[in-house]
Amino acid sequence: MTAPELCIMKRLLVLSFTFFLTIKGFSQEARRLTLQQAEQEFLQGNFRLLAERYRVNAAEALVEQAKKWDNPTVSGTLGFGTFEAVKPFNIGGGGQLEGNVEQIIQLAGKRNKQVQLAKWNASASAAAFTELMRTLRLELRTSFYQLYFLQASEKTLREQLSNLQRILEAYRTADATGSVAHADVIRLQALQVGIANDYTDLRQQEMDASLRLQLLTGSKDPIIPESDPDVLRRYKLGLQTLQSITDTALANRPDLQLAGYQLEAAKANQRLQKALAVPDLHLGATYDRNGSYAPDFIGLTLGVDLPVWNRNQGNIKAAAQEVKAQTAGFSQQQFTIAAEVANALGKVQFLEQGTGWPDLNSFNAEYTRLIEEVAANFRKGNISLLQFIDYFNSYSEHIRHANKFLSDRVLAYEELNFTTGAQLFNHLQ
Repeated sequence: MTAPELCIMKRLLVLSFTFFLTIKGFSQEARRLTLQQAEQEFLQGNFRLLAERYRVNAAEALVEQAKKWDNPTVSGTLGFGTFEAVKPFNIGGGGQLEGNVEQIIQLAGKRNKQVQLAKWNASASAAAFTELMRTLRLELRTSFYQLYFLQASEKTLREQLSNLQRILEAYRTADATGSVAHADVIRLQALQVGIANDYTDLRQQEMDASLRLQLLTGSKDPIIPESDPDVLRRYKLGLQTLQSITDTALANRPDLQLAGYQLEAAKANQRLQKALAVPDLHLGATYDRNGSYAPDFIGLTLGVDLPVWNRNQGNIKAAAQEVKAQTAGFSQQQFTIAAEVANALGKVQFLEQGTGWPDLNSFNAEYTRLIEEVAANFRKGNISLLQFIDYFNSYSEHIRHANKFLSDRVLAYEELNFTTGAQLFNHLQ
């Protein structure tokens, strides 16, 4: 055997071994899930969503905390006699006991403003949770459909390798008796190497998509996506216009709601900072057993902070600048949404304009029958080796391109769903 032949045989062995390991590793304990089932597991088992839920609960708890009054302050003085006659804790009839209780009364509506700020922050946290779920759901559906169509391509390539292996074995037998040219065997081996290499690349992509899907759903086992082969029928643009879809996005996008809540929180904080410049009232009562002009003295205490040095000027100015920043951010988000919707709609419309393309389902079935007839005729010697290789390579390339096209179409619609923040298309089984 020549050096080129040895090189080809070694590569075939490596690819065959890789092929065996990937098939065995993927099929072991894999679970079949529809998209609806995958989304249910995603909502229940995704750890990033779980962590964000805890943050929402924490923000809601801060609303309750903001409603609480400040605790009163209690202080006292216990008599210790005099320098001449020290009497520790002398609080009896001849001793001294003084007690004070004080409550801060917040003025200028500070408490209500703190509650409003906490509520806006809680709303922003809830919107951040919804935005995270929207982003992860797109990632889930992207991984689901990518894996689904990659597996469809893999099935075809696997069948091709199996058919080609049978033909190659027959040619090797014929080569041993001198019935066929040895060069034809080498060409078939080279064809097998090319298809096996394509298959290996495809499996690596498939394993990456499977890992993403597994992590998103929190599944301990790999997932095999199940879907209607004619999935595209559930994705139709209909009569939606750019304006109607943009309006839907502006009404539903959680990132825009988040920007709006952050703007309202900034305004609430500005009002709070202005209120904090107003001094609070310290209201209390005092009792003095023997230290006042009369025994058992009781009195009312009033106090107020004097805004001499600190009138909260810096915080007020910073809050005003934050309002301006959040206003600009809200406007930017509106502009971004409109641009994203137009871009996503443009992708869908471009793919929908392919009226001259064949119906892929019927075309694929027809092409598959053709390649089966080509293989049968080649075994009978009715077509040449070059024709057979050309048909085989063309079919392999077509299947991969067709499934990628179908995947791109589905994901274009899912991207449009994502940009609107709503479910415009019935995608679940």
